[in-house]
Amino acid sequence: MSLIPAWAPNLHPLLVHFPVTLLAGAVAVDMASLLMPARPALRDTATLFYCAGAFMAMAAYFSGLSAAQGTLVSPEESAAVTAHFTWADRTTWFFVFFASLRIAFSYIWRPPARWAAVVVFVAALAGIGMLVATAEHGGRLVFRHGLGVATVPSSGGQLWTMPNHLP
Repeated sequence: MSLIPAWAPNLHPLLVHFPVTLLAGAVAVDMASLLMPARPALRDTATLFYCAGAFMAMAAYFSGLSAAQGTLVSPEESAAVTAHFTWADRTTWFFVFFASLRIAFSYIWRPPARWAAVVVFVAALAGIGMLVATAEHGGRLVFRHGLGVATVPSSGGQLWTMPNHLP
């Protein structure tokens, strides 16, 4: 018995929406915590959302890497997969580091200075920008190239491989 439904090509499309939702929710709750600094539970909730979002980003990252490495793609599609992978790599590890920083802000440096909370929030907004770029590249793979939803022709294609310049 497989955990992946028959209609899903792999686990990646089932996971990608979780980090987007959790991290967008984290930023929204984080903004509320800046507007209501007397409610530290909001800051701690945002931290939990950032941690859950970073965890799910790693799950989506590794499931996408696994799916991509076994995919037959044209040279144009290979470039698009590489662009999506590059953004996913940057975004995932940004949020893993960022979630670690948020744990320190919520549970070690209580309460953080107002200016520090604002700087960290601005960094989170930059991370959301990276997440949007990653999603945009992933959306192009699905809606422009049909990866993950359409049969890729086996002639003229090559297996996608991870770029050498990334770990």
